[in-house]
Amino acid sequence: MQTFGKNAAARLILPALFFVVMLIPAQAQVLAHSGEVAGTIGYNHSSFTNNIGSTFNPTSNHFYGGSGGYNVTPHITALVEYKYDPLIPPSGSLFTVHSQLSGAAARYNFTPSKKVVPYAILGSGYSRLNATDSPLVQIADGYYVNFGGGVSYYVCKHWGIRPEIRYERQHVTYFSEILTANVVDVSGSVFYQFGGTGKKKK
Repeated sequence: MQTFGKNAAARLILPALFFVVMLIPAQAQVLAHSGEVAGTIGYNHSSFTNNIGSTFNPTSNHFYGGSGGYNVTPHITALVEYKYDPLIPPSGSLFTVHSQLSGAAARYNFTPSKKVVPYAILGSGYSRLNATDSPLVQIADGYYVNFGGGVSYYVCKHWGIRPEIRYERQHVTYFSEILTANVVDVSGSVFYQFGGTGKKKK
């Protein structure tokens, strides 16, 4: 009797799971006029130079961020973004250093009606570098530009994950010194899509 019960349960549960899995790609897509929020964590590799010819040793460390977006069309997404980067200070320095970036970006979605959506992205905005040796705080302001690409993978209609890689160029000015950073970011995001209009795939 127990064996019969297990077999019957398997016959009911397995088709049900298959049905659910089949529904996921049918509903997952980039919808026009939908919104999106995302949280990001990543790892970067940075090298720095200044306008007087000094070059600083490359550093690698983690960063955090978030974004909000609006899908103007299934192909075009407008974004606002924020990134916090707890930089590793030069060897022997007693300073704690971090940078904050806030700006806008545009994403082009290549296959918006699919569950897997590769994309290209271009962004720019405001950059601030903080160096603190209590109670002294030094602040350098500037700008950044970046570009890259990734893949939006819809786990279901609303939720998804997004691996991404970008190249970023930062310029900040402190008095007469201009510090330039070349940064490669590798990140992963979890995103939530809400609202929107569009024809669901059948």
